[in-house]
Amino acid sequence: MYTYRAKLIRWVDGDTLLVLIDLGFYTFREERIRLARINAPEMNGSSTYVRRKAKHARAVGKKLCPHNSTIVIQTRKTKRDMYARYIAEVTYNGKNLSDALLQTEAVQHI
Repeated sequence: MYTYRAKLIRWVDGDTLLVLIDLGFYTFREERIRLARINAPEMNGSSTYVRRKAKHARAVGKKLCPHNSTIVIQTRKTKRDMYARYIAEVTYNGKNLSDALLQTEAVQHI
């Protein structure tokens, strides 16, 4: 398990974050991170209802963890999804974002 501090640049959708990861020694890397254990509707969904639910999930995420927040990412080096995003447990102010989103029922558990 690898642990990094990062800055949240923006929420891409309800389960994907764009972050600036601090690798140490003044080295930073921008990455898309997928939140572990959850699945949110896609922003480019096939129907208006799906797109509305996706926007709601992203809005809930923004409320839980606003842009430019400092977060902690825990991931495994080889754990990536089909889009080459790292799958990670993300913590903000001591609260796990996956758990918090599951409690709001804006996303589904996988």
